[in-house]
Amino acid sequence: MNVNVRRFAAVALFAAGVSAVMPGTAAAQMVKGKLGSLDSLSVRSERLNISGGIDSIDALASALAPAANNSWNQFRATNGDWTAAIDSKSGLIASADGAGIPWVPGRGNRLTRSDIASVLGGRAKPDLAVLESIARNFIAKNGKLIGVDASSLVLNAGRSGQPSDYLWFVDFDVVRAGIPVENARVVFRVNHGNLIQWGTENVPAADVAVPQVKLGAKAALGILSSYIGGLSPLTDRIIENGTLRLIPTAKAEAAFGKGLELTNIYQFTFHRQGVMGTWRAKIDAGNGDILEFADVNDYAQATGGIYQNSPTTGAEIVRPVPFTNLSSGGFTNSGGVFGGGAATSTMAGQFVRISDTCGAISLATNGSGDLVFGTSAGTNCTTPGVGGAGNTHSSREQFYQVNRIKEVVKGWLPSNAWLNQQLLVNVNLNQTCNAYWNGSSLNFFRSGGGCNNTGEISGVSLHEFGHGIDQNDGTGSASEGGTGESYGDTTAVIALHASCMGAGFLAGNCSGYGDACTSCTGVRDVDFAKHASNTPATVANFTQVRCGAGSGPCGKEVHCESYVPSEAIWDFANRDLPGPGLGPAWTTLDRLWYLSRSTATSSFACTRTGTFTSNGCNAGSWWKTMRAVDDDDGNLANGTPHGGALFAAFNRHGIACTTDTGASTTFRGCTSPLVPTLSLTAGNNSAAVSWTSSGAGVVYDVFRNETGCNAGFTKVANDVSATSYSDNVVANNFTYYYQVTAQPTGNEACAAVPSVCLSVTPLPAPCTPPSAPTGVTATATGQTTATVSW
Repeated sequence: MNVNVRRFAAVALFAAGVSAVMPGTAAAQMVKGKLGSLDSLSVRSERLNISGGIDSIDALASALAPAANNSWNQFRATNGDWTAAIDSKSGLIASADGAGIPWVPGRGNRLTRSDIASVLGGRAKPDLAVLESIARNFIAKNGKLIGVDASSLVLNAGRSGQPSDYLWFVDFDVVRAGIPVENARVVFRVNHGNLIQWGTENVPAADVAVPQVKLGAKAALGILSSYIGGLSPLTDRIIENGTLRLIPTAKAEAAFGKGLELTNIYQFTFHRQGVMGTWRAKIDAGNGDILEFADVNDYAQATGGIYQNSPTTGAEIVRPVPFTNLSSGGFTNSGGVFGGGAATSTMAGQFVRISDTCGAISLATNGSGDLVFGTSAGTNCTTPGVGGAGNTHSSREQFYQVNRIKEVVKGWLPSNAWLNQQLLVNVNLNQTCNAYWNGSSLNFFRSGGGCNNTGEISGVSLHEFGHGIDQNDGTGSASEGGTGESYGDTTAVIALHASCMGAGFLAGNCSGYGDACTSCTGVRDVDFAKHASNTPATVANFTQVRCGAGSGPCGKEVHCESYVPSEAIWDFANRDLPGPGLGPAWTTLDRLWYLSRSTATSSFACTRTGTFTSNGCNAGSWWKTMRAVDDDDGNLANGTPHGGALFAAFNRHGIACTTDTGASTTFRGCTSPLVPTLSLTAGNNSAAVSWTSSGAGVVYDVFRNETGCNAGFTKVANDVSATSYSDNVVANNFTYYYQVTAQPTGNEACAAVPSVCLSVTPLPAPCTPPSAPTGVTATATGQTTATVSW
């Protein structure tokens, strides 16, 4: 018998790295609700704040060397309408974009295979090796302009590749003295066959020397041990034991182009028994200075009951339990369905494993052959009375939410290997008012101290998972914490379509770092209209005046700094795109967000002299990367299909690059196909999805969720050439919602808006009774017996 896995309603605490904040407490307590013995030793050197100082090449022309100016003028004369921004610290071009330069055959140019035969090397079509060769040729030809020796560049495979059929990223690490310079890169973005963007990040000038290593790792460890009052093998578990690293660091009051230097450091990471946090130290290998000591945790059918958002926003609901383990072998499918027979599940699933401090999880199939994890009242260690002491709200919620968000991201990034690994999720930890990602697992706390159980709040779960995918999306964790926190918020926003981060976490509305939330009991609300000031956050009116010290783009507290990019993302879908707040707008955001993850770094650049200023002119900014993904014709100079909306959202918060040619222009270089008309037919643990044709040369993507038409969707089928799809991983008696998008083959950026969203509820096949018997006869065979025949 097929078994449904019930979706768990659990409330998760808010964002990773977000600590619980009580009404009226200091904003800094959002980082960690309860400070431990090591927190007072936290330190961060100003030398690590390397962001900022990016301006248009026209504004800085007088500071550029004549050779660089001449090279730029020649580049523009050769390649047409291009703009650039300069990093005043390195003196190099931070980013350049404009009219496409043909690199490989594509819709944006007239190149053929024969035109690039010398680099194809007999290949049928370009691959990453071909793109790398073309990029290196470009660097050699424009060496004075780029300012980086091609021999110092090593391709970074995680950040490079083809995230969609029309898009390529070619991304290089910068290596000096045989060691990669952390967070330094040279990147090229190719759209429809044309180079449309290139830039550098955190690359010191070519004449900056690699300093001598004067200390050994043992001496550096001694410095750390002395600083924290000693290390003990009985209480301290070393995770990273003195890795020698080369990092760019800032020079104070430096002249143009002389603001970055190189520093060798030893990096140590450890965990101390009984002390919350994963502690990292950076020790200067030249002079022994402690550049950083900090907690690097990011805080903030089988069927089962879950909360759609949190226990305070609605009753527990039943959903399929996807991909849970079966003692009989294998796992349930996405719909919680399995082949039947007696089985036991412990939530040690294919992609997620739950560890609950309340006890073990073990649920056997019931008399109907189903795994019913159930629902219950209460919180923390309360269970439905089945499934073991660990079958709690938090266990069910986290198992469901983390599996589902993994499916969402896999729909956009199918080649990401981390998503297919089993992820450990710890729930009901014996602490309160927090949750965190520690680099390898998700961790959620019990209720208490005025805070609800963070494992029971979906927004917290999704935010913390956002830190995990941030670390594993190809670029590594965001180079500064403000972007990392916004990454977590955006993951939750896209899934839930809700601006309140971690609703139900607090007993009252969040403080908003002094700009009070008006209707959010979570830790933040990323809709500026739901704050007392009703004013879009910028680095000048919000970050500089409301945020304490930290490590965001402006050197401020990371959760506070995250407001600026998070509000821009919310605005894009809910204020500026056509049909704001509706399904088509969210679908556009989904695509631009996830397809840009492997090439995005700091969400914006901040200049902290005088009144803070900011822009999105850095090569890895969310503005630059999402704009590159949005382009549909290999030419940024003429604008992009959603350029006006993207500019409005980001410029409202001061993080667009206003000097980009075509920055605010909405322009479609292609004609989108007709919007398909969708039809759904229920089956037995299946749904037949069909749609009308949108014309020749068109393929279709199919999206599904279990929540509603205005909720986050999962792409369950990509580039379907037919006009139908059979979805066989859904469960009977649950309602599913579908939409379909049409796009020209090879041009996802030219997709039509989604079809009208429809719902369907799979049901068992109806029973057909046999025909009534005929020719019935009865013959007495005795005083009390008879023979009946038919």
